[in-house]
Amino acid sequence: MMSDLAKAERQPSAMGLPAKDSIPRRPGSIRRTSHIDMHMHSHELVLDGAARDLVTSTSGTRVVDIATVRAHVDDTGRLATLHIGTAAGPTDALIGRHVGVGFRDAVHAAFPDDTAAGNGLALLLDDLPVAALISGYARLYRGDIPADDAAQRMKADICSGWRSEGSMMVSVQAGQGVPVTVGPPAPSIDVERSTDPLGWHDIGPLPVGAMRRRRLVDVHCADDAWSVAAMFRDTHVDPDGAETVLHEYVLTGSVDPETGVFTSCAAVPRVLPWVECPVAAASAGRLVGQPADSVRDFVRADLRGTSTCTHLNDLLRSLGDVTVLAASLARALA
Repeated sequence: MMSDLAKAERQPSAMGLPAKDSIPRRPGSIRRTSHIDMHMHSHELVLDGAARDLVTSTSGTRVVDIATVRAHVDDTGRLATLHIGTAAGPTDALIGRHVGVGFRDAVHAAFPDDTAAGNGLALLLDDLPVAALISGYARLYRGDIPADDAAQRMKADICSGWRSEGSMMVSVQAGQGVPVTVGPPAPSIDVERSTDPLGWHDIGPLPVGAMRRRRLVDVHCADDAWSVAAMFRDTHVDPDGAETVLHEYVLTGSVDPETGVFTSCAAVPRVLPWVECPVAAASAGRLVGQPADSVRDFVRADLRGTSTCTHLNDLLRSLGDVTVLAASLARALA
């Protein structure tokens, strides 16, 4: 049962303009779509994810990679079970680890070949910690996170929205907890699929109380430049069955095919909870001049603090796969 306090604290998201159309596909491109669903139960969190790489050519389409992940996280935040829908991997090496700080390093150690290949499985495993983190919104929405618990757990100045003088942290530091923001209705995936049935992999309906993160990275290769388009969207389904957007960014960029270096990169915030969040979009421009292959290391080392957004950073990190996606496209078209 939701507390009256939680109801009183709800407020509209600071920015609420979700994209109504999906990014269009073009011949000579490869598209990676992925999602992770977050199902909250009394003593565990269940994470279900899938990813697909789709090549589009003048003669049709071809799926070149597909991966699935199902993980159970116990009430202490540790990985209890992990099942991957590809060839058996060393999943035991991750069991018992906290799905938070240090988990991605453990993934890299346990799955070095997938990490080096930059495939869909590596992306899904890499996304488990952020999925576990944002699943806290569902608990917040239900009123399950006491104000004093929020004050102890939340660290100021890790991103623009969590800046110490910002609206959210001021509320937390005053002992009032985290205000519950409610985003705009999520444009239906059915609408997106009706305009381009192959634009996304199959994703089922999201049940009440669950959350979903969807990602897309699209690379179109021409001789003079690789054009990159990307997006992510986080959603939640309320008790009435309405799916609303919590976070959403779209991004465009270009990479020099000779050097593999980003020559442009710009992010546009669509839905964000706090008034302080949108200024972080400018941090995407810092990828210009960086090799795509080293984007993950660059983001981890350099994109920190109140000029950045942790969720945008995750989108930027996924651009580290641009080179391997371009290579996969070249092989498929050869």
